[in-house]
Amino acid sequence: MYPKIFFITGLSGSGKTMALKLLEDLGCEVVDNIPIALCADLISEKVTQHPLGIGLDLRTRDFSTEKFHHCVEMIRKKNIVRVVFLNASTQVLCARYRETRRGHPLGNAAYIEGLIEREKKLLDSVQNRADVVFDTSTFSPPEMRSKLQQLLEIPSLQLWVYLLSFSFRRGIPLQSDFVFDMRFLPNPHYNHDMRTLTGEHGYIQSYLMQDSKFNSFFEHVTYLFSSVILPSYTQDRRLNSTLSFGCTGGRHRSVGTAELVAKFLKETNNMNVLVYHRDL
Repeated sequence: MYPKIFFITGLSGSGKTMALKLLEDLGCEVVDNIPIALCADLISEKVTQHPLGIGLDLRTRDFSTEKFHHCVEMIRKKNIVRVVFLNASTQVLCARYRETRRGHPLGNAAYIEGLIEREKKLLDSVQNRADVVFDTSTFSPPEMRSKLQQLLEIPSLQLWVYLLSFSFRRGIPLQSDFVFDMRFLPNPHYNHDMRTLTGEHGYIQSYLMQDSKFNSFFEHVTYLFSSVILPSYTQDRRLNSTLSFGCTGGRHRSVGTAELVAKFLKETNNMNVLVYHRDL
């Protein structure tokens, strides 16, 4: 059984396909234009923790308002159901049809405005009985995602931050989104007491934090990512980001920096963080 079922319907060209993609980005399973007669079988097929989004409109093979209402009411008896009706102004829909050059499901008449008005009348009862009516006329895709998420009360998927340390001798990790060169710091390798240790050891981390250059770097980088970059990634539905720190041998400065940044993000921002030391 699905925890929630979202029926996404509405006027052709009002954004059903985009809405389903956005629901998928938010962790929902989605199915588009499945015949109405098969909806009940689809929902009873398995038990899952993910909500389900079903797209139905005039392009659906057996669509009618009567079949749609009957299907929704039958499924409501045993499930939590939200019907989302997407619409837009006639002017905006006309512009979208002219831009995409797609035909209207009611025909390919030159007077597209008439087909849109006819569709609005056909779906009037669906709109009146919907749980959510969403006019997409003035929304960009990111704004539409945010509004849908708010209307349907869907929690965001959490961002994961991967912190990698590496040695420049073996090359920069290809999966890196951001790369920082820690070779501007003194190398603990040349200190006899620290040579056999790694940046995972508290002694090396304390050594790094005694350097004013490191403290300045650490302050600016942690602020930039915790307050600016990573929050914006969450808003833009990115699910992960990889920060890589490199030094000569990949054992001391890069490792210690990755460990200290990870500790900061976990304790200060409660972020999901994984650390990987490639060259230890």
